[in-house]
This record gives sequence, C-alpha cells and structure tokens, in this order.
Amino acid sequence: MDEHLSRAEWLDGKLDKGQLRADTFQRNEQMENLAKLRDSCPEAFERLGTTVRLSLGYYENEKKIAAEHGRDVTKGAN
Repeated sequence: MDEHLSRAEWLDGKLDKGQLRADTFQRNEQMENLAKLRDSCPEAFERLGTTVRLSLGYYENEKKIAAEHGRDVTKGAN
C-alpha cells in the first residue's frame, strides 16, 4: 500500500516532500548553540545524551534541505 501511495500524484502534481520539509523548517537557537558546542568543544558534546546528539543531526538535516530549497536559514524568524 505504501509503495502505491508514494508513487501517487496529487491533483496539483507530484508531492515534493523536500519542499514541504523546507516550508516547515524553523531556526532553533538551542540547536545552533549545540552545533557551536560540537565544533568548539567536541569532548563536551560527546558527553551529552544520545537523544540530544540525534536531535541535532535531524535539525541540521532539515536545515540543509531548507537551504537547498531556497530558504534563508541564517535568520531567526524564517
């Protein structure tokens, strides 16, 4: 069933999942600070919980997709 739905086209054309993700991206200063911590002090970042590190990975992936779709990801209020 999922295979059929993923190939389905909507009335206005094929659904662009990347664009939908880009449209919902919101900059998060806490995640930006975690990224700075990871870059400036990797030892401290490694001591953080797995959930926090995974969350940063998901956030950065969403941010990358938003930037690829033309969103300005450098501003606080997107």
